[in-house]
Amino acid sequence: MEDAVEQLDKLARSVGECIRCDELVANRLRAVPGGGHPHCAVMLVSLASDPTDEEEGRVAGEALLTELAEFMPALAERRDQVYVTALVKCVPRSDCAVRGPRAGELDNCFPYLSKELTITTPHYVLTVGEETTRYLLGKLFKGRPYEPGDSLELRLFDNPAFKVVPVATPAELRERDPKARKEYAERLRTLAQVMGL
Repeated sequence: MEDAVEQLDKLARSVGECIRCDELVANRLRAVPGGGHPHCAVMLVSLASDPTDEEEGRVAGEALLTELAEFMPALAERRDQVYVTALVKCVPRSDCAVRGPRAGELDNCFPYLSKELTITTPHYVLTVGEETTRYLLGKLFKGRPYEPGDSLELRLFDNPAFKVVPVATPAELRERDPKARKEYAERLRTLAQVMGL
């Protein structure tokens, strides 16, 4: 049986060769697979690959991890225990302009994330941003585990295999007043301790 590193390498090759979304394939420099510890304690999931990661040949979510570490330093300090990825492994573009991913693109890419979860067996999955969170919770739970209008940030959603914890995007955090940012950063530090980072 293949070990986790070999399985992730094989998956990264599949991501790199993917042609499921015509428009994404036509407008990408390259597909951007996830990467990190093959048996991670924490998986960080963003909505879509970042143009910086694509341009610099890094794994999906690496730019986000760097930004989020400003508010949760343990992510960078314990990078060896983290796996970073995105729901959509290509930077979504139309006519060379970056845009948000479409529903079909999310659905086409979800099998790759599902395999990453199976291979890496994280204890915690941090979903970054509300759109990422709502999509992933919709895929993981038969019934919606929250009420419409509920705030999802920093709530714990128990899946049989791991816990899902939604966090705000770094851009959202920077828009908050200094006191709210400080309080959120404290909550993220406590969360890091709970996750063993």
